[in-house]
Amino acid sequence: MSHRRVLRVSLSLFLALLAAISVVACIGGGKRAGRDAGDDGGTRSASAPPLPTPPSLLPAADASTASASADAGALVSAERGKELYGKYCDFCHGETGKGYAADEAPALANDDFLTLASDEYLEGAILRGRPGTTMSAWSVSYGGPIGLNESKALVAFLRSWQRKPLALAPIDAGAPKGDAARGAPVYAAQCASCHGAQGSGGKYNALANPELLASASDGFLATTIERGRENTPMKGFGGKLTAPQIDDVVALLRSWQKPANHELELPPKPGELKNVVIAPKGPQPAFDAKADFVPVDTVKKEMDRGATMIILDARAPADYARMHVAGAISVPFYDAEKYAKQIPKDRFVLTYCACPHAASVKLRDAMRTLGYPRVAVLDEGILAWRDRGYPVRGGPTKP
Repeated sequence: MSHRRVLRVSLSLFLALLAAISVVACIGGGKRAGRDAGDDGGTRSASAPPLPTPPSLLPAADASTASASADAGALVSAERGKELYGKYCDFCHGETGKGYAADEAPALANDDFLTLASDEYLEGAILRGRPGTTMSAWSVSYGGPIGLNESKALVAFLRSWQRKPLALAPIDAGAPKGDAARGAPVYAAQCASCHGAQGSGGKYNALANPELLASASDGFLATTIERGRENTPMKGFGGKLTAPQIDDVVALLRSWQKPANHELELPPKPGELKNVVIAPKGPQPAFDAKADFVPVDTVKKEMDRGATMIILDARAPADYARMHVAGAISVPFYDAEKYAKQIPKDRFVLTYCACPHAASVKLRDAMRTLGYPRVAVLDEGILAWRDRGYPVRGGPTKP
């Protein structure tokens, strides 16, 4: 046998052995990698995987391989994020992220927003939501379906819409520059019609929301006021307000900031439901069996008459914990099948959310698919129910 043939055989054996070692290494690390990727709903492994060798310390060929692997990992994460977005987000923020599909949910596919928002800001908004608004807290910590890795995948998908480089606002340093008293008349004249007199109750974003103010820096707020968000109702005020006036408005927003209260008593999980039926021995309600929607006033009238029914809160569990229709049970729209075993089919079922129709329609349709013959949406949603003074329950367990 020639030296050249011996060399080829030796090289082949060496490559085969190297491939076998790689396969074993992949199999041995599979469970940890799978859990770290959030395959178990967000549970993280007890020990973090070892840090990879930085590409700059690898030989040239390996550096390009590492870069390709990183790109592939980002692609996989973004694809997972796209799936999650389609399940939990698009019915409010729009399939393409342009916003305002339901309840004036803001545009996410917007460079004026994405270039200003850090990953931490976006993850926090996803996981903790905006309590008191229709933006739910999706974190598993609040009974929701999104873990840390899922939130990162969602952020990766949102970043796929970004066309300009990140340009984060400077981190705040020192005391606020503005004066809240001077900012009040400016806000009343320029902002209150959209955001509410005290930063809540308006048509668009609740600016006094504790989670928003806890996560947004003064620079973030000031820059947003100055340049606005293109192709959205949020116009830029840089040519209308001076820099000191913008600082005064930011100071006013800060004066409304309160600590976020996260102490909630979460509702029962699937298989643990109690008191499912309202007025079990009451008469059937006078609802149209084929109705898609039933007005809140009609529902209240039938409840006062002692009619029997089942009312399902279609929102994420934390929303239910903060406020729900008295007598309702929590059945998130994305988990209908898991709860259905404890929900009888011989009663009229009503679903509701705060949008007022996005999540409730999804749950209504899911219940119909599961064989429930009489299911309709509480038409105007829980906010209209509350505003009429009809009974609600829930709230933080600690002041």
